[in-house]
Amino acid sequence: MTISHDVKMAIENNMELMLNQTKAYLPFLKVAFPAVRDLSELTFNMMVGNALTVFISQLAMRMQSPSQSDFAEFGTIVEAYKSKVKELF
Repeated sequence: MTISHDVKMAIENNMELMLNQTKAYLPFLKVAFPAVRDLSELTFNMMVGNALTVFISQLAMRMQSPSQSDFAEFGTIVEAYKSKVKELF
């Protein structure tokens, strides 16, 4: 099974929302987490965790279970946002 277009759009919309929120909270993040060595990596990982819940819930609403290839495709979708997050920091 490949990820359907509407599920893919839900994941991408979530990642875009999180990216915009990161832009808004960037000054706070830098002050609140001074000990974090790679704030962009931490932020990206948190965004992926959030997007993963969207992915799983979207499939659950359709009474589907993700396959190994679905998780691989999910990884490909979210990986595109890693460089966008790095650019913020």
